[in-house]
Amino acid sequence: MSQIAAGRVASAATLRATETKNRARASLARVGPLLGEVVLPFTLVAYLAIAGGGYDVVIRSEVGIAVWWILLLGTLVGALPVARIGRAGWIGMGLLAALLAWTGLALLWTESAERTMVEFGRVAMLLGVFALALFASRPGSLNRVIWSVGAAIATVSVLALISRLQPELIPPRPGMELLSEAHRLSWPLDYWNGLAAFVAMGIPLVLHASAHARSVILQGLAASAIPAMATTAFFTLSRGGAGEIAIALIVLLLLYPRRLALLPTLALTGFGSAILIAGAAQRDALESGLIDTAAARAQGDELTWMVLVVCAGMGLCQVAISLARKHEFGPRIRVSRRASVAAVGAAAAAAIVLALIIGLPGELSARWGEFKQPTTDAEILGSADSGRLQSASGRGRYQYWQAAIDAAKSKPFTGIGPGTFEYWWTRNGDLHGFVRDAHSLFFESLGELGLVGLALVLALVLGFPLATGARAITRQPASRPGVAAVLAACAAFCVAAAIDWAWELTVLPAALFVLAAALARSSTSGWAEADHHPAKVRVMSAPLALAAIAIIAIPAATAGELRQSQVSARAGHLAPAFESARTASGLQPYAASPALQRALVLELQGNLSKALRAARDATVRERTNWRTWLVRAWLAAKANLPAEAVAAYREARELNPRSQILDERKAGR
Repeated sequence: MSQIAAGRVASAATLRATETKNRARASLARVGPLLGEVVLPFTLVAYLAIAGGGYDVVIRSEVGIAVWWILLLGTLVGALPVARIGRAGWIGMGLLAALLAWTGLALLWTESAERTMVEFGRVAMLLGVFALALFASRPGSLNRVIWSVGAAIATVSVLALISRLQPELIPPRPGMELLSEAHRLSWPLDYWNGLAAFVAMGIPLVLHASAHARSVILQGLAASAIPAMATTAFFTLSRGGAGEIAIALIVLLLLYPRRLALLPTLALTGFGSAILIAGAAQRDALESGLIDTAAARAQGDELTWMVLVVCAGMGLCQVAISLARKHEFGPRIRVSRRASVAAVGAAAAAAIVLALIIGLPGELSARWGEFKQPTTDAEILGSADSGRLQSASGRGRYQYWQAAIDAAKSKPFTGIGPGTFEYWWTRNGDLHGFVRDAHSLFFESLGELGLVGLALVLALVLGFPLATGARAITRQPASRPGVAAVLAACAAFCVAAAIDWAWELTVLPAALFVLAAALARSSTSGWAEADHHPAKVRVMSAPLALAAIAIIAIPAATAGELRQSQVSARAGHLAPAFESARTASGLQPYAASPALQRALVLELQGNLSKALRAARDATVRERTNWRTWLVRAWLAAKANLPAEAVAAYREARELNPRSQILDERKAGR
């Protein structure tokens, strides 16, 4: 009897354990999608945006390391489903992995291993973001991811607008007032064109939410955010941003399956946006960024009330539209596909005729000529109001793109090396001024990564979203509205990346790849619990994740040590400053910046011989960096080595012939 009783107790315990395990699985099944499809995208996009757009290598790397640790632990314990992500997901990861591998291979031929290592870490971080977004979501999660990313962009856009209207609530970061164009709204991404591109990516997502959110209240909230987002874009005074918003809306309307159902919301929010933009344009102090004046504070209060009233009105009107649609109140207008195609064709023909009548081809030719002309510093600093939106000046972009093409011609297959365009420009460019990027992801990829790199980048940011979107529509026709919204956001990113350094503002490509992962998931059918975490995938994931963490961490740790060294040196603490610089050299012995920092600290310590030796090391590690040669010339002169000083100075001048610092006439030579 005791054995029978013991067996019953064991059976009951086993049953309770099984029930507990099943409840845990059910709880995870409910919480998991919320975390992976809502919390993760919102937190990632919002945090990167608030943290300067993720431009800083340390901030970007911290996010990348966290993402890869989550991937590693999630796959090891089986919390992330990695087996049934579908063919599209593997293709996307394969493309990013190929770009990562090509960037790493460039360490063999690059002009600067230090700069290329930074780009190596950037791509590793983006691969982690895409993989985590892919593994943490499920088929059918597209709308939730769209709403999450759209909510993050809308929230940041509203905060940016508050920083202009009520600056005492959200003051800009220290140093922003030193920018030559601080009058243009740039907080929190710290770059006006980047903020405008961010808003342009968000508007089609929020428009989609205003029509397809689950509750009427959420639809009203989404619609109320759009006029505020448009006003934020206006205060950036970004011509590229205006074009990106226009392209995004055109793509959305072309691909959206029920355009007539979307038109009332589009017309409503467009009307509200026009009211706020007109109000903003009439307030000169706000528009010019004179936020510390009494006039700007008064105008900020006025526009704040206007924004509140207009946005609230737009939200209430959208609620009314949604309720009318839900209860089928009012006429239902249906247009056949043939009639729709005919209407689009007629509109296109009329537009072509009108363009010919008003002389649009000639105007475009004149504008293109204006775009190619370089802009003077006086013209740049004088464009402090919305009148600059009428200008077609490229502000040197045409010259940057030509330089990138010339760099590609020198090494068409491999390119000159990721992150090294600055050095090519200082040697071969034809305009004055500092330039780090080619102001185009595609031209810069051609110059730095060659034809192979350009093909991979185009496949990633353009080909993959288009192909995956088409596949998603084929497999899940009901997902077409969401696919249209995502592709519209991708179009905005591609336009921004074509004319600016959108790739370096990590929040923009991160948002793109989160949305692309949701597209890939939508093209996958099925969800097999039994195949979530096969042992083979778990075993393979650990070394890959650890390698990615190392790739990301090395340049980030080096940058952190260099900053600490600079802070210590400014405070007069030279011994800790030297130790930090030496630690940085140990992390990246091939890098020039740690050697240069050691040279400068040793100079402050009065040890000129060791300082000059460190400067020589820096010139060996980066022979095309004019700054290392200039420091070497300075130290050689202080060490009473005139021949070496003159030779190093001339090398610096040859590497940067347009520099006013290195002008021999001003130097008295």
